[in-house]
Amino acid sequence: MAEVIDLQRRAGAQQKQRQALAQRRAGAVAAALSCGLCPRRCAHCGLAIEEEPPIASSPAPYTFCGPCLEEYQAFCRREQEGGPPEAFWHSPQWADMWRTWLEHMRANDRFRRSPEFLRLMEEHQD
Repeated sequence: MAEVIDLQRRAGAQQKQRQALAQRRAGAVAAALSCGLCPRRCAHCGLAIEEEPPIASSPAPYTFCGPCLEEYQAFCRREQEGGPPEAFWHSPQWADMWRTWLEHMRANDRFRRSPEFLRLMEEHQD
């Protein structure tokens, strides 16, 4: 009982820790979503695109490396025309993966255009 615990100081220290954690998380979100569409990286696999300039893929909504662009185009053909798969791995699960990935990217795009994300970017500019 000889030791008195300063609850206000402890609460202040905990509040500072929570604020620092929130700042790190917000910075990570801002960095991940602002750098997520680098024109020098494939949006699908993330590998660096070494072509000068990157492959012009006007019908593709994102920047793809050569192999991912071919897979995206095969997916589009399958969605539009149906028919037999072009490769043995072009299964229904493969098509689901592309649909889900494209929806994920569209959701990211919507969030990037939201007022909340724009505010986050303003607050975390270096």
